Amino acid sequence: MNLTNNLLSQTELELLHEESLKILENVGVAFFCEEAVEIFRKHGAHIEGETVFINEKMLRNALSTVPKSFEWFGRSSSVVIGNGNTVYAPAYGPMFVLEGEEYRYPTTQDFINFHKLDETSKVMSVGSPNIMDLPSVNASVRSDYAMAATLLYHEKPVLGIVDGKEKALNSIKMTKDFYDVQDKCVLVGLINTASPLHYSQAMGEALIEYAKQGQAVIVSGDAMSGMTTPDTIASCILTVNAEVLAGIVLTQLINPGTPVIYANQGHGSDLRYTVPTLGSPEDALMIQSIKAIGEFYGIPVRTGGCITDAKDADMQAGIESFTSCWATLSARTDLMMHSCGILDSFNSIGYEKYVYDEEIILSVERYLKGYEITEKTLMYDKIAKAGPGGNFISRTSKAYKNDYYLPNIPIRVSHGNWITDGSPTIKEKTAEIYHERLNNYTLPELDKAQAGIIRKYLPEKDWQ
Repeated sequence: MNLTNNLLSQTELELLHEESLKILENVGVAFFCEEAVEIFRKHGAHIEGETVFINEKMLRNALSTVPKSFEWFGRSSSVVIGNGNTVYAPAYGPMFVLEGEEYRYPTTQDFINFHKLDETSKVMSVGSPNIMDLPSVNASVRSDYAMAATLLYHEKPVLGIVDGKEKALNSIKMTKDFYDVQDKCVLVGLINTASPLHYSQAMGEALIEYAKQGQAVIVSGDAMSGMTTPDTIASCILTVNAEVLAGIVLTQLINPGTPVIYANQGHGSDLRYTVPTLGSPEDALMIQSIKAIGEFYGIPVRTGGCITDAKDADMQAGIESFTSCWATLSARTDLMMHSCGILDSFNSIGYEKYVYDEEIILSVERYLKGYEITEKTLMYDKIAKAGPGGNFISRTSKAYKNDYYLPNIPIRVSHGNWITDGSPTIKEKTAEIYHERLNNYTLPELDKAQAGIIRKYLPEKDWQ
């Protein structure tokens, strides 16, 4: 038994592609980045001001050089994007932190703590300098501080910084020098389009530098249905597909073979409040559609996450996070960002929710594993031996452990034992777990050269 979902038919995918081509050829995509426009012009694209028009041949040629998979290297490990397994990435950009009942602006200690949680997580595959805003760090050095801290606390592969040309280049150089690796993909940069149909200067510049340096890029839409795109699910997906394809073409014009991940973090919306919806049924439909589109083009796909509009680690957060996670993993998405901790429509990250989201991911993985019906697993002989009224209790059975995932957080003891234990809550259990992990974290060793690089950007008081 192997569970998966294939949402869009071949006919629907082909129609979506044809309509996307009409947008690229007749409406165009604006790049508010002079260098990007000149690259398109050099390769024969029709240009009107900042608007680039891409024909079918240019798109087809670009898609033919995008790798179907690639290896992403870290300090002491690597992951493969596009081999059929989901790679889990952290939160991206929250402006607030929730711990217990307290919301606050992130501190450098919060930033360090979540790096420690990411590095020690049995779920998280990679780290990121973008896990939260850092208002307490001077803006002039904030990006370098974030990148250096990420390299310091992680042995896993990490994402990079994409806020314009200079910061993108600094991020790439720092990482290559820290790893002492110049010829491999050591960073993945998240390039966000702006709906409808344009790229900012900062995103255009960063995309160009990552592609020139042979580093991978996620080209991602982030539309809101009925606000930045027309008000159907199909039209939202169509708009973003055209945007993303334009960015993918640019990567291949710069450096054919640049690793690319097709992405769309587009959402449904609740127009009563003019907000996007996270973890909604419409969100799940979009996630599944996006994976189908990426497969249509033969490109690895990023989407999803354990995401929610909830403001606390409550029932709403659990339902919405499970919905989004299940849709993502059942579609066999290649890269899932916002894997753990997201609250408040991406605006916040929570300690307790981070730990429970790990449990959600492991539970969904178990669900998708399915189970086998064979003569061995049906166990007729055991049933016959025990007979009517017998029992089969065997807490150490290998067969039982193969079929059943035993989570650490859900409270499954009897009511009486729960009362005896002090009536613990889920938030209390998750708080105990993350405190223990933070206390037991050990900083990876640095050689002299690595220590010198980090010391330029990060005060030693933050080496914990």
